[in-house]
Parts: sequence; structure tokens; C-alpha cells
Amino acid sequence: MGVIYKLKPEIREFILEQKKSNPLLSCRALTNLLENKFQIKVSKSSINSVIKETGLSLPVGRRRKKIRRRITLVTPPSIAITPALPTEVKAEEPITPVPTAPAEAKPEEPITPALPAELKAEEPVTPVPEAPAEGKPEEPIAPAPEAPAEAKPEEPIAPAPEAPAEAKPEEPAKPTEEIPMITPTETRVEIPIELPSERECTGAILLKAADYLMGGSYYITEAIRNRLNKQEGEFLAKTESLIYRSLFETPKEAENQELSNLWSLIGKKFSSETISLYLNELQSIKIISLDILQIISRALQEVHCVKVDYLDGDTSYLDGQMYTIWSTPNIPYDFSSTTYSIKSYINKYFYKDRPFVLFMAPGYATPTKEFFNFILSLDSREKKIANLTLYDNKLEKLEVISLEQHKRRFFIFGLWPWQFGQYRKVNKIEEFKPFYFETLRKDFYLAETEIELSQPVTKQSVTLRGCALKTNLAEKMRLIILSNFAPGAVNLKELASIYLSHWPNLEEGFQDFSRKIELFTYTPTSQRFFTTDNLLNKEPNPDINGLFYYYLMALDFYVMWHFLPFGYEDKDFSTIKECFYSLKARLKKEKDYILLTFQPPPEYPFLKDLEYACRRVNEREIILGDGLRLWLSL
Repeated sequence: MGVIYKLKPEIREFILEQKKSNPLLSCRALTNLLENKFQIKVSKSSINSVIKETGLSLPVGRRRKKIRRRITLVTPPSIAITPALPTEVKAEEPITPVPTAPAEAKPEEPITPALPAELKAEEPVTPVPEAPAEGKPEEPIAPAPEAPAEAKPEEPIAPAPEAPAEAKPEEPAKPTEEIPMITPTETRVEIPIELPSERECTGAILLKAADYLMGGSYYITEAIRNRLNKQEGEFLAKTESLIYRSLFETPKEAENQELSNLWSLIGKKFSSETISLYLNELQSIKIISLDILQIISRALQEVHCVKVDYLDGDTSYLDGQMYTIWSTPNIPYDFSSTTYSIKSYINKYFYKDRPFVLFMAPGYATPTKEFFNFILSLDSREKKIANLTLYDNKLEKLEVISLEQHKRRFFIFGLWPWQFGQYRKVNKIEEFKPFYFETLRKDFYLAETEIELSQPVTKQSVTLRGCALKTNLAEKMRLIILSNFAPGAVNLKELASIYLSHWPNLEEGFQDFSRKIELFTYTPTSQRFFTTDNLLNKEPNPDINGLFYYYLMALDFYVMWHFLPFGYEDKDFSTIKECFYSLKARLKKEKDYILLTFQPPPEYPFLKDLEYACRRVNEREIILGDGLRLWLSL
């Protein structure tokens, strides 16, 4: 256990600061942190005494740890990007995740930031993870003012897509133009997809969900259009046919069935001859191979975090998937997202009238300063955001996006009943009324509420309206959904629908979020990230067929990394295909969304993993070709 020292004030202060920032830190972890910082060993019992004195102890119980195995994926060496590591990013700072409320932006000029130059290989920063705390019993809520109604986001006007990252028909010399800001609905809407209201499909829809987040097939199609100088409406579906057809290759006698599976996935029917003619046309233009290689490289680029710089010099950080607000860039790599996806978020939240929808407010006992800075910057004129800086998984700067127009934006976030007990005041809570959420096909109960949150360090306070949510009248409150919408702007059902459409998994979502933070904090092997290493090295000069197969393999890696549970990262393609991509499913077009229901066979051994994948995909707002949201279920 080591020598027990009399605790000096600075050591006590360090222990309390770390525990407040990261409520899930154990005494063992704090012992290691103290040894690293002060070169002394302090017993776990001494640390525990300090924590108990201040009431920061967590409920007793072991937390499950799972070791994640390494897989490497890197962008092909010839097409890399190089920005310098920003000086302001300090790897040693402890993480204080500060989830903030989402903001919403009205239509401004869409962003077209420049792409970085070349990735410098550096050791990934070892962060001190933070984690949301476990739930305290909810405190009684006294009635107060009414719940905020929230203005329904108008359908944002999508900025016109820029030409895909690719050189125009001349000499392709320099790899790169910037990836334009395009929202998911724009990327596919241009091509009418012939979907029957209901049809058979397969689990390969997981690969298509990954492609939606990367934007690869869209940009490849735009490059092909430019090279062929044609605007044919079926290019995207034909391109997807070339990407996915190797999934369905079988003996000649099964060709019709397999073609049917391919048609179902891409939403269009083509004969084998039509697809072959399209491939021959592409192979006749040699320069297209370089275009496609460059586009795939950029599509695989991930954004680790977004640094928010304010005009007064303060900073906050957003993770790549917009779970919450953080105090440093030391964020689990699991929360990274593709450049294409991040730019879609920025378009929606800063350049259109969509509200920020964060999973939760950060912290356990006390609202963080960074959280308050962020929501105040969206809601007031005093605190303004100067620019957003995108960083990759090596914490190298990718690009800086300036926000010149300052206006009020809207946000929505979840607050757990056990959060901020001493720093929230419930002004009112009304009667719970039933609410049926059609997409999840689930009953909820909502009550209008108004809550005042205060920040003890900055002495700031904010009053927010929203709704308390239950799944059963007899149970305790599950979640409070808060926003800065004006009273009457949005009713409770609309507010709950906006939040649940983005974050439908509630407690399971929180458990997954916390588990990833814990793993990142305590497991050295988790200090790695999604990259595409050695995929192209197997075939140094691939032809177009080889490039499409390479992209399919990259999609498979993304599915294993971001959609499936820990432990799948080092499985091979054939295993994942057998377990998930070949599953039968039923796709049905509803009024406002497309529902895909998996139909696993009896005694299917991967049911829990498939359910996990469905939940992760449903959190990512995947939009299919006709502009409708994809929902997965069992």
C-alpha cells in the first residue's frame, strides 16, 4: 500500500478537484495520479477519508471493465493531411467533461473551411478521463413556473453541395479540395430512390449507415459526374452497386436472389450488364482512380473534438458526436466522428435553425463553468463564440471555422434527476400527461417544469424550461429535458420528440457513455483510435474495383469500431458478414421515417450485440436516399 503521508493542503485539494471533475475515479486511480504528480504514495484509506469528509463518495459497487483490442486503420500515405499540433492543447490536463446544451443556428452562410495538409504521426495524448456520476435519488420537485415550449426547428435550407473533393477533369495533381458542408439529407435527396413501401433487406444496412456518416459514395459520385461531364440521376445508385456488390457475389444459380438483395440495399434495380457497362466506362478514364483514392482518404478522416473559442478568451470543447461539453480535449476516442458528419452538425446547429441537442449536461454535483459558458454563448449577446477549431485523433489542428454572425441559438439537453442537487432550484412541475412516441412505439409521461441552475464559481444562474419524463406514472422521474425556447414556442411533446429522436436510449445510453469514459480512463490499451492502416498496402496500385473493395473494407472497420460492442475490432470481414451483414431484415417506409426490423434466426447467438448496434445507429440520425430517417429495431 506504501507509506502514508500526512496530507498537505495541496494534496487534499488535488484529490477533491479530481473527484469532483471525475466522480467515477476510484481511490486506486487517485493513488496513481498522486504518485505521478507529487511523487508520493498515499493509501487508499486516506484518500477515501478525504472523499467521505466532503460527501463525494459514490454508491458502493464494482464497475465492469472491458479491454478493447487494437486495430489500426490509416489513411493511405500518399493522401495525408498535415496540420500542426496546437499549442493550447495540453495532454496532461485532467478531463472535466462539461456537456452543454445544444444550440441552434439560423441560416447563415454555409461553412467551407479548408482541408488540412498532412497528418503528423504523434503519440496519442493520454487523457485523464472524466465520467458522469451514478444516479443519486431524485430530489422532490416543487412546482414552479411552466415548462418551456420550444420552437420547432424549421426545415433548414440546405447549402448547395460543393463539388466533391476531387480535381477537375484536368491534371489531378494536388490531392485536395475541401469537403463541402452538406447535411445528410442533401447528400441523397438529389437521386430519387425507388423504394416500395415495404421490402426484404439485409443487415448490410449497417455498412450503408457507416457510408452515410463518411459521405464517401456521395463524393465519389460527384467526382465521377465531373469526370464524365454528365448529370445522370442514377450515378449514385450505380456507384453504390459497385461498392456493395462483392457482399452478394455467389454462384451463378443464386445470382437473381443476390441481385435482389443488392437492389434492396441501394433502392434501385439494375441488371448485371448495366453495372458492368458502368464499371467499364469508369475504367476507361484512368484519372478517376486517383480522384476516388483522394476522396476515400478524406472520408476516413475523423474529428476527435471541436474547440469552442469565445471572444473573451474562454474555451470549451465538444466531442465529435456532440454528447456533451468538456473542459479539455482529452476525450475518449469512441466519441470521435467523421469530418463529413461534424460539418453536417455545424451546418445544422450554427447555420440553420436547428437546436443543439446534447445528450446531457456535464458533471455530477456541480454544473461546470464550461457548460455555462457554452449555453450562455448560445442564448445571449454578452458571451459570443469567435470560432470553432476541428482537431483530429492526434490532436492536430484540421481547420478553423470563424463564426462571424452572432445571434441567439437554441439548445436542448438532458439533466438526470441526481445531477446538481445543491445548484438547481425547481420553480415548478405540473401534472404528468401521457405521450406516445411513434418512432420508438413507446409510451411516456411528460410534465411541464421550470428549473433554475446556478454556477457557484462564476456566480451565474440561468432559468430553463422543459419537461420531466417518466415511462410509468408510478415510477420516479427518469430524465428532465431542458431548453432555452421561449414559453409557447414549442409544446412538450415536440420538445420530447426532438430530444428522443436524437438520444432515444436514455439509461442504456448513459451506461454506454459512462463505460466508454471509464475504459478510456483506466485501460492503457484504449489509447488508440480508428484509422485505416495497411488496407491499401495489401495492393499498392489498386484499380477501380480494388478501390471500391477498399472502401467497403473501411466501412466494415467503421461498423466494428463505432456500432458493435468492444471486442469486434479485430474480427475479419467474413465473420462480421456472417454474424450481421447477411441477416434477414424487413424494411418498411413509414410517414416520417424508414423502419428496418432485423429478423434473426432462432437461437441466434449475437442478439445482444445486434441490439447494441441498433441503439448506436439510432443515436446517429442516419438519413437515407429519400431524406427519411433510418430506425433499426429487432
